[in-house]
Amino acid sequence: MRSFFEPSSIAVVGATPKVPKPGYVILANMKRSFKGRLYAVNPKYKEVMGVPCYPSLKDIPDEVDLAVIAVPTSAVEKVIDDAIEKDVDAVIIITAGFSEVGNKELEERIRQKLREHGVRAIGPNCLGVYHYPSGVDTFFFREPATPRPPPSSLAIISQSGAVAASLMDWASVKGIGVGTAVSLGNKIDVGEAEVINYLASEGYDRFLIYMEGLRKGEGRPFLETLTKLSMKGVGIGVYKGGRSKVAKGAIASHTASVAGDYKVYKGLIWEFGGIPLEDFSEVLAFLSALQYSKCIEGDRLLIVTDAGGIGIMLSDALGDLFKLPKPIDPSLEKALPSYVKLNNPMDVAGDADDERYRLVLEKLAPKYDLIIVAALMESPRTTLYLADVVKESMEKSGKPHLLLSFGGRLAEDLERRARQLSIPFVPSVQEAIAFAKLSLKWFKANKALKARTSCR
Repeated sequence: MRSFFEPSSIAVVGATPKVPKPGYVILANMKRSFKGRLYAVNPKYKEVMGVPCYPSLKDIPDEVDLAVIAVPTSAVEKVIDDAIEKDVDAVIIITAGFSEVGNKELEERIRQKLREHGVRAIGPNCLGVYHYPSGVDTFFFREPATPRPPPSSLAIISQSGAVAASLMDWASVKGIGVGTAVSLGNKIDVGEAEVINYLASEGYDRFLIYMEGLRKGEGRPFLETLTKLSMKGVGIGVYKGGRSKVAKGAIASHTASVAGDYKVYKGLIWEFGGIPLEDFSEVLAFLSALQYSKCIEGDRLLIVTDAGGIGIMLSDALGDLFKLPKPIDPSLEKALPSYVKLNNPMDVAGDADDERYRLVLEKLAPKYDLIIVAALMESPRTTLYLADVVKESMEKSGKPHLLLSFGGRLAEDLERRARQLSIPFVPSVQEAIAFAKLSLKWFKANKALKARTSCR
């Protein structure tokens, strides 16, 4: 697996100076970011963008750890033969046109050849690998139009290249971290479990997975991986695509996966310690907030806000899922203005400044399991350093917090500060609700998993 993520040398087969072909974009990305030796393969050129170019993989004078294949479908098998003869460790087959369009025989021939000679493969019909630490970047979307996000310990693993790329693009605009993204495509060889296990061994502790289906033999390793890593505190969110009959048909022509029954998938993901993601708001909440949060240890929720209406919206949505006990703290009550009453939601009033938030959080946060701070920045005394107050409260109390704010420029400034501090932030009530529900699902899944494994 290491050859996909930390290769010493890469050959881009199908490299070209012609914009905007995938072979051009991939080589340009690699030239910008990859830290190892880089080669181009195309019989038409001696060099491409200053990178030495060879007629075939076999003509490269040095060893090649990873070959990235971006050639027409009809040429892929010959490239695979060359890769085997060259003793390449691994290949990423970007090219589409295989089992997803009925070309199963060619895909199976390639699979058998790779397996017989011990060459590992990602794809075909994929975007491949983006790995910040080494600079591997086969996603053929050009910077600066689609900039890469800042690094973090979260990895996106997706059968859909477009889903992975869009999430990365959104994350980069928002300043949300993504350390690695892997687009698996048709999964001719490498699947989710191997990627998760490898990246977890490298220190990744959050995984956002878009899955359309598991191939024969993948189920047990995947579920065992969920259990093993969930027991270590790793958060694994799984969105299962293909829930309706129409969607199952779309999947067959997308990655040729067998979608399976959604209720079965959801139940197994939950039972083995994963976090089922129900909709796209939960996908975004996992990426933007839950990756920066640890698992909650109970269901006591505190809402702190300068906007009573937002507090009511949150309690309407979450009051049946969480306990919202009213706070009792005479010293805090004495320190607050007479018009600010202890309650839950805790309305700190529209004239609250950062220090009032600090005081309330200092006194109350340790008594709850999850704290949502909902601040509307139109308040004249609240500043973007409220994000620092929330981070300080998280660290002192040891309890997960979420900062929520929406609006115009001031809310964007607060979000930017929160991203700099790597604390959970969401820009809408809907995503805050999604985050809270995910937190509760994670807690209950962990609790059930520990109970089940302790009974063995």
